[in-house]
Amino acid sequence: MGTNNSTLLPHDQAHLISAETGFSPKQLQRLYTRFQGLDKRKPPSGYLTREDLLEIREVALNPLGQRLVDVMIQDHGNANRIDFRQFAAILARFRRGKPTNELNAKEKKLLFLFSMYDRNHDSEIDRNELLDILKLMVGGNIHDEQLGTIADHTIEELDADGDLTITFEEFCKTLENIDVDEKMSMKFLN
Repeated sequence: MGTNNSTLLPHDQAHLISAETGFSPKQLQRLYTRFQGLDKRKPPSGYLTREDLLEIREVALNPLGQRLVDVMIQDHGNANRIDFRQFAAILARFRRGKPTNELNAKEKKLLFLFSMYDRNHDSEIDRNELLDILKLMVGGNIHDEQLGTIADHTIEELDADGDLTITFEEFCKTLENIDVDEKMSMKFLN
């Protein structure tokens, strides 16, 4: 039989992270147990790397999984890894329901999605960044020339100021009629 090596999240950390994220202590303990399960180092290190996150089956199978992990590690972590507090803050962005704090507000969800495209962090999505994400999404099923046409048409349609890039404001404008809370949320068990 297996042994359960998980430990409880220290009360002071649970209180602090709960206040920051809006997760209940019970939800945090579930997340902490999952976090510890992903940290396979002996002894446990207290952080996750890109490789740890890519071992999650659903992430590994998702065509955008590597990009998602890059955003998590590079934009929200330190030294190419994330600790539990950072992990919880990332997941808090995707809590379903009324925003209970700044983290799960619509704008934060959209900013996270925008950062999936804007990997050079210049606050704009250019043609090359759009092409990169399109290639990840469709693989080799569409020729580069066709992808270029799709990218050009997308930029032409969304670029309100004519600078051949998509700003965060332009990005948000195109998604204003989308129920972001429904599309970009997960239910966390109580």
